[in-house]
Amino acid sequence: MLNQENPVHVTALGGGTGTYTVLRALTEIPGLDISAVLNTFDDGGSNQVMRDDFGLPPTSGIRQAMVALSSQESLLKELFSYRYHRGQGLSGMTFGNLFLAAASDICGSPRQAIKKTAELLSVQGHILPITYEDARLVATYEDGSEVHGEHAIDEPKHDGKLRITKIRTEPTVSIDAEAMAAIQASDLIVLGPGDLYTNTLTNLIVDGIVEALIDSKAFILFIINLMTKYGDAYNYRASDYVLDLSRFFPLERVNRILINSETVYPEDVLSLYQAEQAIPVLDDLDETSMPNMPPVMRRPIVSDQLVPRQPGDILKRSMIRHDVPALAMVFKEILTELSNQ
Repeated sequence: MLNQENPVHVTALGGGTGTYTVLRALTEIPGLDISAVLNTFDDGGSNQVMRDDFGLPPTSGIRQAMVALSSQESLLKELFSYRYHRGQGLSGMTFGNLFLAAASDICGSPRQAIKKTAELLSVQGHILPITYEDARLVATYEDGSEVHGEHAIDEPKHDGKLRITKIRTEPTVSIDAEAMAAIQASDLIVLGPGDLYTNTLTNLIVDGIVEALIDSKAFILFIINLMTKYGDAYNYRASDYVLDLSRFFPLERVNRILINSETVYPEDVLSLYQAEQAIPVLDDLDETSMPNMPPVMRRPIVSDQLVPRQPGDILKRSMIRHDVPALAMVFKEILTELSNQ
């Protein structure tokens, strides 16, 4: 039961555009204390520059979360999403990432830079990297091969049809104390959506996170992706997402699974995805099909607004996204259920 006299603590655990969408939906619900606990293993595009040239944790997910939770409508907020697309030196970089790099120098640390920048953007919530320790992802595939680096996993030069069997960080890293505190205080934790291995399950391999989630009092919601992804979850059905999650986290501790029930997508968009060997995730979930299968919520949560590629963006990003108002309705439904318990 939620304490109506205190703010409801909600944590989005993930990274990338999926978590950005979740955070935007949460801002539509008044009275929430929102935390974004974000993975810090991205090493593609401008994040590679942030890591290799500036020695900073990847800032793209942090920047997106700040924009999602910013309460102001200003030029500064728009600038944080601006991607340079002319010339040679800055093309592909975002203003927000460069700002955070400069702020880290001025403030003396990435932690202080994030706090001060969040204040500047009037962020209504907490931006919390899951760790500040430097590490890279290593994926092991079903043929025994290994691929090093998030970007190489995400946009493979290897056979992206191979399934990932293991994922780890080199070196091993531990959850940051502030992220741990947010997990422990949460009433609702939203896991996903996002690239299954490189945005969602990567959080669960950080030392201390699984124990923190199990011990928390929070209601845990797992959101399944809309589209499969070559190199990460090739031709996955919904049951594959749940099965892979169970290899990292006990299903009995997941309170609900949310999956989109709307199956109509524009043919021209599907053809673009097919060129990337991606298809809509098929809902084959049967709550009697596997041990400890959590209850499933089926709702029409896909947006009818397609997201165009930004000029200068060299990375592949999802065009079909979850719908912000529809997600907000689901979150309200769950929070109402919790308040009535």
